[in-house]
Amino acid sequence: MQSDHCSLETMSYRAIVDAIPDMIIRIGRDHVFRSFEGQVSELYLPAEEYLGKRIEDVMPESTASRFVFTLESAFESGLVQSIDYSLIFAQKNCFYEARLVRCTADEVIAIVRNVTREKETAEQLNEYQFHLEHQVEKRSKDLSAAENRYRNIFRHSGAPAVIVEQDFTISMANPKFEELTGFSCREIEKRMKWTDFVHPSDRKMVTRYHFARRSEESAAPAEYECRILDRNQLVKFTFIKVGMLGETGRSITSIIDITRLKQTELELRDRETRYSAILEGYEGFVYFIDRDYRIRFMNENLIRSIGEDATGRPCYEALHGRSSPCVWCVAEQVFEGRRVRFEMKNPKDKRWYYSINVPVQLSDRSVYCQAMIADIDERKRMEEALRDSEAHLREENIRLRSTIEERQRFGDIVGRSPAMQEIYELMLMAAASDTNIILYGESGTGKELVARAVHSMSARQDRAFVPVNCGAIPENLLESEFFGHKKGAFTGADADKQGLLDEADKGCLFLDEIGEIKPDLQVKLLRAIEGGGYTPVGGSRVRKPDFRIIAATSRNLTELVKTGKMRSDFFYRVHVIPIHLPPLRKRKEDIPLLVDHFLKAYDRKIRPTLTNRIMDTLMNYDWPGNVRELQNVMYRFVTLKRLDLAGSTSLPPVEPPEETAVNGAMALPEAVAAFEKRHITAALAEHRWNRTRTANALGVGLRTLQRKMKTHGIG
Repeated sequence: MQSDHCSLETMSYRAIVDAIPDMIIRIGRDHVFRSFEGQVSELYLPAEEYLGKRIEDVMPESTASRFVFTLESAFESGLVQSIDYSLIFAQKNCFYEARLVRCTADEVIAIVRNVTREKETAEQLNEYQFHLEHQVEKRSKDLSAAENRYRNIFRHSGAPAVIVEQDFTISMANPKFEELTGFSCREIEKRMKWTDFVHPSDRKMVTRYHFARRSEESAAPAEYECRILDRNQLVKFTFIKVGMLGETGRSITSIIDITRLKQTELELRDRETRYSAILEGYEGFVYFIDRDYRIRFMNENLIRSIGEDATGRPCYEALHGRSSPCVWCVAEQVFEGRRVRFEMKNPKDKRWYYSINVPVQLSDRSVYCQAMIADIDERKRMEEALRDSEAHLREENIRLRSTIEERQRFGDIVGRSPAMQEIYELMLMAAASDTNIILYGESGTGKELVARAVHSMSARQDRAFVPVNCGAIPENLLESEFFGHKKGAFTGADADKQGLLDEADKGCLFLDEIGEIKPDLQVKLLRAIEGGGYTPVGGSRVRKPDFRIIAATSRNLTELVKTGKMRSDFFYRVHVIPIHLPPLRKRKEDIPLLVDHFLKAYDRKIRPTLTNRIMDTLMNYDWPGNVRELQNVMYRFVTLKRLDLAGSTSLPPVEPPEETAVNGAMALPEAVAAFEKRHITAALAEHRWNRTRTANALGVGLRTLQRKMKTHGIG
């Protein structure tokens, strides 16, 4: 986990890495080049030619095997590993030196420098040394010429270099050493010692190497790091290479300035330490996922919470116990570059969390989703307790009344089928909360009735219920209708106009056919829903109304999201409590109750008789227009005295009105009994077959009513 963190943090400081005069190459454990930074101009081919390829695919076999061995050593030991190698480009032999540092368990950073020029200089120096020694042995008379050639090569070296005598005196220094230290060659040569430039903390080491090398060259390392001081006593980190010049006791020291690299390493290490402290000190959970939903980093709190390090596993599986991505997941929006904040209840532990999700882009343009999760369960429970205390009595009263009345109806909604009982339960729960609701159902299933019923039972019942048919508003007026406008905002805006959101303030906004709202307007509505407010057309002051949304649709909103006709963030904001209203054909047992309800609603002195044959016809019809169609059919039945389904008039004729069905020649006791039966039946229907209330309404005792019902065969 720590190494993954290192990778993510290091990549965040590309600007610093770019300042290093070397190539910075990220290589995976699978030997694949992941990225190139820094002095990529030193590459023979563009970096894109190497990215995604293995070392073995782009290097000669012998060089590749040595590089892979060094890479594996860096992974296994965790120590800095060094390698020098050469590559032939355009018939020219190029030399490189690389230091490999393990950054994560899966990644090594290679710091590579092109040392071709230094190699060529060293070879020339070695050549000169050979010639010098040869001339000394032969006591050549051309010593002065060789010395001049030697000095010429030495002074034109591409790296800072000095010749150090047995007693540490610097006998020669080149211009690059002047640049490095700020001293001139005249001040240095034969006047200053090499140890004058070495940092006090490193002098003991350098002195030990100096004498050990002169007793036996292999007794001291030829390469090492050490700090030197310039003229202003500023510390510079250097990489030293030392070679002996024959038996003269002199050595040549070449220097590579790695100060910027060291400073970068130290700064990155400090930043990593601070970032780690923040991550591990954060009381919540932090994790990163890639586009495949796989966890790439987890902080210690999250690991302790779930009991394991789930790095590499899908987040929905490890954190939520699901087999597929969570329906509330916002990773897709984050990968599009958005920051998303939301509250959610984890189905695994049933606790509430606040989630902040932001994109993290690396230098190779790959993007992670960083999620920071805070436990807000205690706060949410307190909020729910406060809401429950206000809604408890109302909800219990509704439940009690519904149970007593056997729930044959709910407000203006009629039905006692199992499907409607389930709808009533959902309505009760929706009314007790203040979250957004979406009603799904075919046209004519009573979506607006349900919306009004939920609003009338909610804590907002004393505030406005504002219905909006989203499909009936002209597109060019949508923004003005929802947000209002100021006088003079456009042609025809003769006065300030209050928008629908203002009208619904503290109340409920019913958005019928919400699927008709265009994505452009969805963005602005979403901002208002999330509390960001809105500005009326032509206005400048932001308004932030408080309203609850009850949406309704007969369309498949999930398909609209997939096709891009509805934004996913807008969909999830309104799709909190979904209620699916069944079509009438799936609850035909409610048809008799609905027929009775509509017949009573149409106040006529003489009602047509509803025969068994007519009722069978109504029960066998599929009702494509649902309850609205049944309502219209019953209106025509009462008004026109005929049953007319979908324009057909070939159905059974209506029998004589019920009030004239009593035979005038019938004996008085029989006529009284028939009237009494009809009267009791009508009273029972009016009071939803509640016998106690019916008995009170008829002015008789409950036992008397039960006896008469038994006598007349009622119920």
